[in-house]
Amino acid sequence: MQSLSEVALIERPRLGAPFAPDPGSFRDRSNRVFLAANRVLRGLSAEAACDWELLSRQVFFRELLQTGAIVGTRALDRGDPLCEAVPPQWRSLVLEHDRVPFISYPYEWTFSMLKDAALLQLHLLRSCLAHGWSMKDASAYNIQWRGARPVFIDVGSFEPAAEGEAWIGYRQFCMHFLIPLLLKAHRDIDVAPLLRANLEGIAASEAIKFFPRWQRLKRGVLAHIAFPAAMEARIAKAERDAAPAKRRAIHHSQAMLLGLATGLERTIKRLDIELEHTAWSHYENFNTYDAAALAEKKQFVERWVCRRHWPTVWDIGCNTGTFSRLCSSYSDLVVSIDSEHNAVEKLYRREKEAGGSKILPVVMDLANPSPGQGWNGAERKAFDGRTKPDLIVCLALVHHIVISANVPISSFIQWLGRFNACVIIEFVTREDEMVQKLLMNKKEKHQDYDLESFAASLAATFKVIDSKPLKGGRRQIFYLEPN
Repeated sequence: MQSLSEVALIERPRLGAPFAPDPGSFRDRSNRVFLAANRVLRGLSAEAACDWELLSRQVFFRELLQTGAIVGTRALDRGDPLCEAVPPQWRSLVLEHDRVPFISYPYEWTFSMLKDAALLQLHLLRSCLAHGWSMKDASAYNIQWRGARPVFIDVGSFEPAAEGEAWIGYRQFCMHFLIPLLLKAHRDIDVAPLLRANLEGIAASEAIKFFPRWQRLKRGVLAHIAFPAAMEARIAKAERDAAPAKRRAIHHSQAMLLGLATGLERTIKRLDIELEHTAWSHYENFNTYDAAALAEKKQFVERWVCRRHWPTVWDIGCNTGTFSRLCSSYSDLVVSIDSEHNAVEKLYRREKEAGGSKILPVVMDLANPSPGQGWNGAERKAFDGRTKPDLIVCLALVHHIVISANVPISSFIQWLGRFNACVIIEFVTREDEMVQKLLMNKKEKHQDYDLESFAASLAATFKVIDSKPLKGGRRQIFYLEPN
C-alpha cells in the first residue's frame, strides 16, 4: 500500500499541471496519491470508488475520522477543478486528505512508537471486523504521526470483508510490527537497521535465528515466529522439491478473526523494554552544565526563538528534548532527532503522557541519515528531502559529528547551509571535558578542531548575528541566518 510521503515535498506542483503518482504510491493498483497546490489528493479506480461510497457511510468509520485515528478525508465534488489535476483513469472519485506535516518511517521510530502504531493498526482492524469490513494489508508505512499521536493515512486499505477469508495482512503485520517488537523486547535487538535494510519487514525465518531454543517459548515468539518460521521452511523445501502445492480450504469466521486481533493486541500491550541508565537517556539530570550555565544557554536560545513563529524546527541532537519543548512554544512542529534510542524513547513517552502534538521524535544518526530507498531509490524519501526546516537547533552536537564520525567541520556547516534556514548552534571547545573524552582514544587528534576554524566555516556559509560564550568560554553558542 502507498504512503503519503508526498505531503512533505518541498516543491509543489502547479494546479492544472499534469500529475504523476508519488514514487511511493504504486503498490495498491486501485488508487494513487497526488499533490495539487499544496493539497493531498487520492484518485480512486471505479471499484475503489464504490468501496468508498459504502465505507464513508459507516458509523464506525466516521467515528474513527472524528477521533483522529484516521487522517481527515473527504470526497471532492466531481466538478472541483482540483480533480483535473488527477489523470483520467483515477477520476472515478477524488479524495482530499489533511496534510501530515512530516513523514517519518518505522526505522526512525522508538520501541513505544512502533508499539503504539501496531496497536492503532489492530484497533482499526477490530473496528472493521465488528462491522463487516476488513483491511487488505498492515503496512507500518500507512501510519504517520501528529506529534506523539499515530494517525492512519491509507483509506484505500479498507475493503468489505469476504465471508470465510483469513486476514491477508497478518503476515505483513508480523513482519512490520510484531516481530520487531518481540526482538527488541525479548532480545534487545536494535531493529532499526533491519527494518531499514528490508522495507518488507523482518521475516519469521530470519527472526528465529535471534532466539535460542530455550527462549522460543517466550510470549508471542512460539505462535508468531517459531511456528511461521517452520512453515516457511516447509514451503521453501516443497518449492525446491517441486512438490505440488496443497491448499486447505479453512473457513475463518468473524469470531476467529476478532480473536486473532484481540490476541495480538494483548501480546503487544504486554511487551516493554528496560530503559537502562545511559548518559544520554538521563541527559537532563547528568549533563555537564550546572544550573546557572544551563539557564544561560536556555536564555540565549529563547531570546532568538521567541522573536518569530517558526513553522518547522529541527532539533538535531535533541537528547531527551529539553530544547525541543522550549522551541515548541514558538512553532507548529519540532522534529526532534537523536541517535540515542533511549533518550528519544523518553522524549516520546513524556510527550505521549502530556498529549503533545507539536514534537515528533525521530531516532537517526545524522552521520548516516535515512537515504532514499525502495523502488527506483525513491519509494521512501531521504530524510533531508522530506521537508524544509525554518530553524535548525544544533546544540552540543558538532563535536560528535566531527570527532566521532570524522566529518570535516566545513562539510557539516555546508550541509546545514543547504536548507537556507536560521540556525542556533553550539561549539564545544577542546578544553571541554566532553571533547577530551572523545579525543582520549583517538589516534587522529583533529588539529583543525578549534573555535577559530569553526567560526571561519560559519562565516563562509551564514551571517553570524549573535554569539555568546558558555561555561567560562569552554563553549560558544551562535545564532545564524542564511546569506
